[in-house]
Amino acid sequence: MAKLIPLEEWRKQTFAEPRPSMRVCYKWANEGHIVGARKYGGMWFVDPDKEKQTTGNPLVDKVLAG
Repeated sequence: MAKLIPLEEWRKQTFAEPRPSMRVCYKWANEGHIVGARKYGGMWFVDPDKEKQTTGNPLVDKVLAG
């Protein structure tokens, strides 16, 4: 497992300006749209390696994730 990065840092690395708001990113993470997003103690973190391991097919990704 790679080092987890805060959701805000993931947002800065993933999107150029104008970036989606943090509220939108929290919503995406909560709904499972951000691969590798986890909530610990009220804070969201993202595993950047998990995002790279996706196939592009949501159903296949769900099956492979267990």
